[in-house]
Amino acid sequence: MSSSPRSNRLRPYSPLAEDRSGNVLMIFAFAMMPLTFATGMAIDYSSAMRIETRLSAAADAAVLAATSQQMMSQSTSDAQARAREVFAVTAGTIPGLTINLADSSQLNIVVSDTAGSVNVRTATVTFAGTSANAFGGVLGLSTLPVNGVAGSTAKTAPNIDFYIMLDTSGSMALPTTTAGLKQLTNQTGGCAFACHSTNDATAKDKSGKWTDYYGVARSYGIPLRVDEAKLAIQNMMQVATSTSASNNAAYRAALYSFAASDARANNSWRSLAALTSKLSSVSDASKNAETSLYYNNGCPTQTYCNNDQDTATSDAITRINAIMPSPGNGTKMQGDSPQGMLFLITDGMRDEYRPGGKPEAQIDANLCAIIKNRNIKIAILYTEYLKESLSDQWSKDNVLPNLYKVEPALTNCASPGLFYKVSTDDDISAALNNLLLKAIASSRLTQ
Repeated sequence: MSSSPRSNRLRPYSPLAEDRSGNVLMIFAFAMMPLTFATGMAIDYSSAMRIETRLSAAADAAVLAATSQQMMSQSTSDAQARAREVFAVTAGTIPGLTINLADSSQLNIVVSDTAGSVNVRTATVTFAGTSANAFGGVLGLSTLPVNGVAGSTAKTAPNIDFYIMLDTSGSMALPTTTAGLKQLTNQTGGCAFACHSTNDATAKDKSGKWTDYYGVARSYGIPLRVDEAKLAIQNMMQVATSTSASNNAAYRAALYSFAASDARANNSWRSLAALTSKLSSVSDASKNAETSLYYNNGCPTQTYCNNDQDTATSDAITRINAIMPSPGNGTKMQGDSPQGMLFLITDGMRDEYRPGGKPEAQIDANLCAIIKNRNIKIAILYTEYLKESLSDQWSKDNVLPNLYKVEPALTNCASPGLFYKVSTDDDISAALNNLLLKAIASSRLTQ
């Protein structure tokens, strides 16, 4: 049977109708379009993320600049201007970024101060810009948003007034080293204290001259606690000066010495340096602190005797409490006052009233509480009262049985963490400097 004319006409094209290889090209071509756009958008997105990361770093730098120690002494408006300057330096160098730094909806910088126990500064930077797209414009998406927030809080080191009380009673004239204790007891026939009593027991000094035990110690150059404490105060003022500069804080100090309570005694309360910002003058004044000078045992002067009541700690604390004004927060805000801090350097043996013929021994914690309740911190350097130094029978009978009360009472008197003890052969200067730095650290938080 012969084919129809229509069939014959289609036969030459039948191979094309049967060939389907071109479909793959068409499908691939159509698939390439979204893949290309997806790849392009990924590149745009990555670029935007890089810009946002750089802006976040700029915002971090800006808030840190506003809360730096240098700027903490400046006004909030100055700190805000500094933060804007730091942010702009980085933002202006980022290609593809569009942001109007004058528009608060695109760059908002807030710096504020809050007064509390310390001066708190908070800085916040909020940014919102756009990143230009290289591929997204084809789809009508010419930019991607970039935004973020950075914040920083800093607390300034507060201004502090330091009130230093140095115990200059006779028991503070104890050698600071084992060698010194041995040497003095050998020279005095067993007494470990360098008693400054001009008409009592004497011994030969280094030149062979008869003198009191204090003169003996001096002649041999035996270091005594009261003398080492004076050197420690001088070093303390140097550390306070350098710390004040590094912390950008204002420090003032005052210095007092105490022993007996009655003004008729030549070793009673003395103001060696009134409160001053010139810390070097307090250092110089410490050289004038003198250990107790007695006419003879029990009598500070020839005409006045006090039964050797030589360590009037309660009298001293009451006096210093009346001198110290109400403290402030130590901020740089107008009208605020410095924080207050009392430093007590003592061997801790209280001897004022002699109830029943015995010394009270422990410090009166109630008087300490009055000061601490006024938000004035108390730091105590305890130069340990050694039982080995109690050579006479009266001390063994009356002081030794109460010696265990001394350290716990001092610890209770001190503010938390501000009690430090030194004993024989310890470095009193290093201890006092450590106590000072701990006291300053307890009153501040840094960025």
